[in-house]
Amino acid sequence: MPSHTDLSALYGALGKEGLKKARWQEHMRALSRLFGLVFTLLWAWIWLASGASVGLGQQLGDNIWAFALTYLLLFQVFTLPLDLVFDRFLEVRLGTTRQGVGGWLWDWFKGALINTAVFSLFLGLAYTAFRLWPRAWLLGALGSVAVLLVLIYLLQYVLLRSQFKTEPLEDSELDARLERLFARAGFAYGGVEVVRAGEKTSRGNAALVPKGGTLKVVLFDNLLEALSPEGIEVVVAHELGHRAHRDVFWLLGFYGMLFVLGLALGHTAAAWIASGLGVGASDAATLPAFHATLVLWLLFTEVVVNAFARQREFLADRYAIALTQNLPAFEATFITLARQNFADPEPPAWIEWLFHNHPSIAKRIAAAKEAMAGHKT
Repeated sequence: MPSHTDLSALYGALGKEGLKKARWQEHMRALSRLFGLVFTLLWAWIWLASGASVGLGQQLGDNIWAFALTYLLLFQVFTLPLDLVFDRFLEVRLGTTRQGVGGWLWDWFKGALINTAVFSLFLGLAYTAFRLWPRAWLLGALGSVAVLLVLIYLLQYVLLRSQFKTEPLEDSELDARLERLFARAGFAYGGVEVVRAGEKTSRGNAALVPKGGTLKVVLFDNLLEALSPEGIEVVVAHELGHRAHRDVFWLLGFYGMLFVLGLALGHTAAAWIASGLGVGASDAATLPAFHATLVLWLLFTEVVVNAFARQREFLADRYAIALTQNLPAFEATFITLARQNFADPEPPAWIEWLFHNHPSIAKRIAAAKEAMAGHKT
């Protein structure tokens, strides 16, 4: 682990106030996980204990699709206070939002509709499998998990476009630089799309999305403004590392395996609660128990998923260093990202272990130095 002397530029860029905000943000995000779980369990308990679950199931003729849609839409409204505190208030307190309450609510509404539609489809498919194959539902459940994960992957870009306007990159020199980077990496270049995120947030981000047989670079405009061309090259090289290592498929497969285990636990919980409700194990009325169990399982297993994801991030960083051979740009880029996103350079070990799917910036810089030294020997 590097010393504070090694990271003096990083801590200096954040400053005392920035470091204070970064550490506050870490604890708020930890609290958001706790309250999210509490609200999920409370929501399920209200439905099951009040008889609302059985009543709605009867009114809808045990239509699992309609039940899931209603349940999850109301759940979005029930958890809106959490989003207001741990998203809206957090961003206002940090000073990273440039959006009014009305605009934030509109974006929240669009995201809530998309999330509800996707997870309603998943729950409907899972319960359909339970009903069609009560003793051999696993194969059908596997299909529902596959549909969910593919939709989550594909809809990330849709969610982004639903919130931000985009425009083509006007910097021809940067465009040519990135095209050369893609050529060195052996990927087909699909150009750059600039997201006008600066109208709503000061946070920066970047991604690669499929475009025909090529990969298109998606860059937030505030990232373009904050980083040098060399810094942008490092960020894109890191994303190319994920593509080269097929990290999307590794993570989806790993997450899917845990999801299937969660389905088995959820099915067991639904069967257990069914006798108390006076319904069948695959009746729509058991869905609150299934949903709460699945959320609880995924929260616990998030630790394992995050540990796996952090290792993939290290690999992508090493790929970026090998491709760009530019350690100074790598360090300068992460200093800028830490300042822009109020990232704690060295968060408490328990917070990183439990909640981070990216390594701390201190560890990433140290690993990049080791990787660069290895290339020189």
